[in-house]
Amino acid sequence: MDCSFLDIAKSFLLEKVAVVASEIDSNPDALFQALRGLGELGLLALRVPCQWGGKEASEESFGDFQELVARYSGALAFLLTQHESAAGMLVASSNSTLQEEYLPRMGNGEVLLGVGFSHLRRGGEPLMTAIPVDGGYLLDGVVPWVTGYNCFHEFIVAATLSNGGAVFGVVPFSDRLVGQERGSITFSLPLELAAMPSTNTVSVSFNGWFLPQECVVFIKPPDWIHENDKKNVLKATFLATGCALAGLDIVEVASLKNLPFITDAFGCLQQELNDCRTAIRDAQQNLLGMTEKLQLRAWAIDLATRIAHAAVTVSSGVANYKHHHAQRVYREALVFTVTGQTSDVMEATLQRLTLRTPPQPSPQAGREEEGFSASRKNQIIHLSHVIDIDIPQWEGDPEVDFDTVAELEKDGYYLRRFSMGEHSATHINAPKSFYLNGVGIDEYPAESLFISAVVIDIRRAAVNADYTLTVGDVLAWEKEHGEMAGGCVVLLYTGWQEKWGDRNAFMNRDGAGNVHFPGFGQDVIQFLVDERQIAGVGIDTHGVDSGLDTTFAINHIVLEKPRIVLENLTNLDKLPSKGIMLAIAPLLLRGGSGSPVGVLALF
Repeated sequence: MDCSFLDIAKSFLLEKVAVVASEIDSNPDALFQALRGLGELGLLALRVPCQWGGKEASEESFGDFQELVARYSGALAFLLTQHESAAGMLVASSNSTLQEEYLPRMGNGEVLLGVGFSHLRRGGEPLMTAIPVDGGYLLDGVVPWVTGYNCFHEFIVAATLSNGGAVFGVVPFSDRLVGQERGSITFSLPLELAAMPSTNTVSVSFNGWFLPQECVVFIKPPDWIHENDKKNVLKATFLATGCALAGLDIVEVASLKNLPFITDAFGCLQQELNDCRTAIRDAQQNLLGMTEKLQLRAWAIDLATRIAHAAVTVSSGVANYKHHHAQRVYREALVFTVTGQTSDVMEATLQRLTLRTPPQPSPQAGREEEGFSASRKNQIIHLSHVIDIDIPQWEGDPEVDFDTVAELEKDGYYLRRFSMGEHSATHINAPKSFYLNGVGIDEYPAESLFISAVVIDIRRAAVNADYTLTVGDVLAWEKEHGEMAGGCVVLLYTGWQEKWGDRNAFMNRDGAGNVHFPGFGQDVIQFLVDERQIAGVGIDTHGVDSGLDTTFAINHIVLEKPRIVLENLTNLDKLPSKGIMLAIAPLLLRGGSGSPVGVLALF
């Protein structure tokens, strides 16, 4: 991924934004000019695919960009996030007409879109409702908070349907674009906000507004907003860490006064912020559980407010001036405390502020929930087969070969050379197996290989050698054992491990040469990845894809990110259904598409 846009953005922010950050905070025209400046550089729709004129930035590089903008102007970062959110919704839409009309013009700022859907988080009666009518929907109600009035041309609004779902559609965000024939949309005066008043945040009232079907972005099921918040809990951390960097810049300048206590404070805060930023970036790769993610979010919020407070402290009385940089950064920290806030984020933040959580998330967090405890005696077993020359193999895979190169009697020691394929015996697959620029097995962080697991037993169903796990199977397992925790590995016990000693039985080829063994179904793997946010899968057959699936669909879905895929496991019959920790030890083959692996289970 070409991240040169970060250098371009930094130059623009230093030259055009940092020097007028206080004006951007208070003057809508200055803010909108800064936004248009980013548009002229093509930096307003970074996550949009290249086919629509976007940069197709990775999640990691986009996080870096958000943090960078927030460092130099919180108001600009906040407004930009609304536009990027709208672009992301259009990318996810099945409305190709809207995509063709808007997406190619969003990156350069020719079209600017906002969003108005945070009201879906509120309980009670819906604030916005949608009634299906011929050709579209009638919208009624109030959206209490939409940012970017007189900057964004339109915005994507959400309205609740009678079944609890929500329809999302593009509506005007300007008086001149509102036609009376469609009903009415009215906008309040900009709200009097303590921070970032330049963002022109207004409430919007709808009275019988007709949303035509061609303007519908998508329809989401009930509680979509809450599931979406869980998936995106880390995204707002970059706004907070960017704000923290802004405060740290002020403290660093003050440290030039040669007062040792300021220098010490700067060093301590800088180290903690670096640790927090590193932990957040690691979490993007390692698929932590929800508890750990919430702790990271709370840590970033806590740091932003503490460092902003430190910036006020070292600035002394002048920080009381409305347009002083420390005052602005302090107010921005308050905004980023509640940006995209859910009750879970609120709870985690308060726990952090009242010192009821560890100073930083612990890797052990969440493992006690899965039943693993360092305080009790645990069993440890191998889940890997012994490697020998006659193990079951896919046709065309390299055979296992051992060659003796030193004899004890002759050389004083015994040594063999061995060769085998990267995907032979019990092994782990890496994204490089299926993606040209995928991560190799040597790039997996150590902490991602010590991870919790659950076991789903489908031996009865696997009497049908072509059986694939279903969503119903998962829900039945959860009914008995509780919802599986995010960030775990799902191990599928088919009983195939018992066939390992018989090559023909294990591969189970029919007369036409087709292979038959059970695996994961596409629907269930999408459910596990999207809804349960698992960290990976494992199985006791030669593939997480069923034998008949020659497209490797399951591997493609799971390994879109550097997740865990374990194949040819054994001893799954000795494991409980939950409360398991896996220690996974691959060979760190440089650029490896996978590796034979030793897997230990602790329970």
